[in-house]
Amino acid sequence: MTGIKIEDIQKIRYCGNLQFSKDGKHIAYTLVIPDKKENNYGYDICVYNTKTKENKRLTYDGKNFFHVWEDDTTLLIAAEKSKKDKAEPFEEKTVYYRLSLDGGEAVPAFTISANVNQIIPAGDGKYVCRILTDWNGLTKEQRKQERDYHVLEEVPFWGNGRGFVSGKRNGLYLFDEKTQVLTKITNKYTNVAAVTYQDGKILYTARRYKDMITMYNGLFVYDMVTGTTTTILRQGKYAIRQIAFGKEGIFFSATDMKKWGNNELDDIFYYDGKTIEKLLDNESLAIGDAPMADTFFLSGKSFIAKNEKLYFIAMKRSQNAIYQIDTKGKMQLKVSFNGSINGFDTDGRTFAYVENDASHVNRVMLKGKQEEIIADWNADLFADTATSIPESFQYHNQNGDLMDGWVIKPADFDEKKKYPGILEIHGGPRAAYGDIYYHEMQVLSAQGYFVFFTNPRGSEGYGEAFADIRGKYGTVDYEDLMYFTDLILEKYPNIDKDHLGACGGSYGGFMCNWIEGHTDRFKAICSQRSISNWVADFGASEIGVTFDANEMQATPWRDTKKMWDASPLKYADQAKTPILFIHSLQDYNCPIDQGVEMFTAMKYFHVPSRMVLFEGENHSLSRSGKPQHRVRRLQEIVRWFDIYLKGKKK
Repeated sequence: MTGIKIEDIQKIRYCGNLQFSKDGKHIAYTLVIPDKKENNYGYDICVYNTKTKENKRLTYDGKNFFHVWEDDTTLLIAAEKSKKDKAEPFEEKTVYYRLSLDGGEAVPAFTISANVNQIIPAGDGKYVCRILTDWNGLTKEQRKQERDYHVLEEVPFWGNGRGFVSGKRNGLYLFDEKTQVLTKITNKYTNVAAVTYQDGKILYTARRYKDMITMYNGLFVYDMVTGTTTTILRQGKYAIRQIAFGKEGIFFSATDMKKWGNNELDDIFYYDGKTIEKLLDNESLAIGDAPMADTFFLSGKSFIAKNEKLYFIAMKRSQNAIYQIDTKGKMQLKVSFNGSINGFDTDGRTFAYVENDASHVNRVMLKGKQEEIIADWNADLFADTATSIPESFQYHNQNGDLMDGWVIKPADFDEKKKYPGILEIHGGPRAAYGDIYYHEMQVLSAQGYFVFFTNPRGSEGYGEAFADIRGKYGTVDYEDLMYFTDLILEKYPNIDKDHLGACGGSYGGFMCNWIEGHTDRFKAICSQRSISNWVADFGASEIGVTFDANEMQATPWRDTKKMWDASPLKYADQAKTPILFIHSLQDYNCPIDQGVEMFTAMKYFHVPSRMVLFEGENHSLSRSGKPQHRVRRLQEIVRWFDIYLKGKKK
């Protein structure tokens, strides 16, 4: 067997968007296959028969990026099937086909002259649609004339992976296939997030804003028969995140953000048509979350009601599970897994879900009375390659908190040898590592590095108090990481303490920049999609006015010093460690100025540094960037550590 190679990232296949047919006899899911030659991804649809146990791939052209069941044997798909289906420049349209399980080619269904990002069949040829629109209502010709201009009238004015978003909203619409009429339900300033449908009623969350986005939204029900909207919760009290129709009432998750700020864990509520009851007063479950990895591409449902029971994914510590809660607040654990669950569906008895653990990636599972593998599209890849399974352990940090830590030994580990080590730091910070295959770490292991990682204070899944580092960035989290590094060096004497590296992205990139100015114990650092200057980021980032103000507990006018003191750029004059910066030009979450400012400072103070910018990529480069770009990113990381930790020539 061969070791993991950088290029193997182009071989990994991804599954998601699992959906049971209405009769429960079939499960449809999306298969995503990287195309190395075209440097993109192909999307196809597969169906599993729960009776015959047959797993069948229905499409092969790689252009079927969406599906939903219309009935027991027919899928509605959004796809590009011919040249005429492709939208002309500045033209907005979404083309749908119908695909039958009985066989044959997909047949044209209808075209909607808009950018539809969600569609739900509502019976009798009617469809509920969420559509991205410009409130100015520009025509195709007007958009052509305006192509060289971006007029900004509100914040956020851009969005990661979405480009410029000023003046744009996701509106709620009804489409009638028979009349071809598209009817708008919400007004021009309203942005719709979650949408679901049941028995002639549309349940949705929406926030209305102008000039600056708000963290609060409302919960509404639209009656398709009467054409009226009922407000369940007015905007201004909660951040409502997930919703589901029960048989008689409505389940939703929400937080008032009063105690723990914008990133407070969701509670779970139930509305019976008259009153709202809190079913779960949550202090520990990260609802909808999963441990981090760089091999997640698709997700799917994470909040589903069947009859009067709600099923949801949540992360506790570093593990995922599917829970059930009823209208009385009684909880049950339905699926427990030492890894990640990335989307599921259920008929109330059987669960279909996508799982990832330390040695399996994107397996589709089915659990009823027994657990079985529906599909493992990466089985051949991992049958021929040797992975290094992380060694996990628990320890107490200097504060007395029970922590989780992991170490991946070099693939060629020899007890008689010393090896360089690399500390990996996750993003978030409200996120977590777990027992999951992480391609970047496996590549480093295959190249002869120890890789070690933990979930410091600020991480998700360990309770609200543990996760709350608002106003404390670079203090308790930094202390935890340095304490963990000391512990690892003591626990694993084969790590060469004089040849250590640090690597991280997003919040992990912030922490790498922070390490750069606060210690010289590391001999090489790789900082990706990072933050360096909170004062500047407040005005440039997609989430500056919300995330930054919340996490720093300050604004540039209320407490500039506090934000600057927490900015790695302030300490750039103390930097000594060779550092590599990796940044995407269309990253609007951690904008390019953040990496550039730190890189410029390194050059100014004569610190060995290199910056690699990726055209056409955003904050998700490591997870969903173009295949060749993901390879180049890993090549740059390995090259940098090889030079400064192994002494290889540049």
